[in-house]
Amino acid sequence: MKYKSHTISYENKKFKLKEAFKISRGSKSSIKTLKIKVEKNNIFGHGECVPYTRYGDKLEKITKILKSNKNINHLNEIKFLSLRNAISNAYYDLKLKEKKIPFKKIVKYTKFKTAITIPIVNEKKFKKQVIKYKNVKYLKIKLNEKNTFNYLDIVKKYSTKSKIIIDANEGWSLSFLRANEKKLKQYNILFIEQPLKSNKDHLLKSNLPLCADESFHLNKNIKNIKKIYKWINIKPDKFGTEKDIMKAIKYARKNKLKIFLGCMVSSSLSIIPSLRFAKYCNVLDLDGAMFLSQDYKFGLKYKKDNLIYNKSFNFGHN
Repeated sequence: MKYKSHTISYENKKFKLKEAFKISRGSKSSIKTLKIKVEKNNIFGHGECVPYTRYGDKLEKITKILKSNKNINHLNEIKFLSLRNAISNAYYDLKLKEKKIPFKKIVKYTKFKTAITIPIVNEKKFKKQVIKYKNVKYLKIKLNEKNTFNYLDIVKKYSTKSKIIIDANEGWSLSFLRANEKKLKQYNILFIEQPLKSNKDHLLKSNLPLCADESFHLNKNIKNIKKIYKWINIKPDKFGTEKDIMKAIKYARKNKLKIFLGCMVSSSLSIIPSLRFAKYCNVLDLDGAMFLSQDYKFGLKYKKDNLIYNKSFNFGHN
């Protein structure tokens, strides 16, 4: 496959997780990704493609595109946004190497504050995780409708200073949200992320702060987002190119929406390129590599809610 006279190749990767990662839509114990390589004149740039199954990304279909030897003149010719993003990042990496620009000059910092995620687990394990991350600035908890307030009470008791981000992953009903709106206001909630399915946005009328995730991506009409939500989640995997990510950021800022910069459960190769957008965002949610049993060499480290970037990681000129 070619992109602007550059050769594109790929490598299948599989990363085991430390333990199962469960959300309202399902559970996984490993992730399969593609390491994308863009090459010209023996200089290589790398990116990671993390198929976003929520939007119909299929690893088999993505590899079929990469095997086709098709010449791609514009990344928007590629259907799969996760692949667009991976190629865009790899191309960006290559250009930094060509110009001998270290990525550390772009991001400037080596330490970033990130939200810490606790997936859906039983209450005993949840309590242990809350105590482990006691009083981090932002604690993101994956919740379906089952025993919601038991989990919130645990946070309220053991991590009093943490702002709570509830991520429902489209798993709540409108009746549940309406019935519990007053009760939810009793907790230190920063926002509730995507409570309803994205096709039910028009039903949302709430005084609670809400964040659009599945409702906010490149291929969806986002004109009414500002009428419903106060926050938006920008995952590069669901916007594709740097140009489209910046368009989303500009839209949010123009409409006074706060930005939650997110990631998939993925390796450092997926997350590190996103750090160049951190300066535009209100809160980072970039703990996806924390769940891997083994990451790439010189990958991200996490200490409490601090994400630590190692400038020796192979992205940009070293």
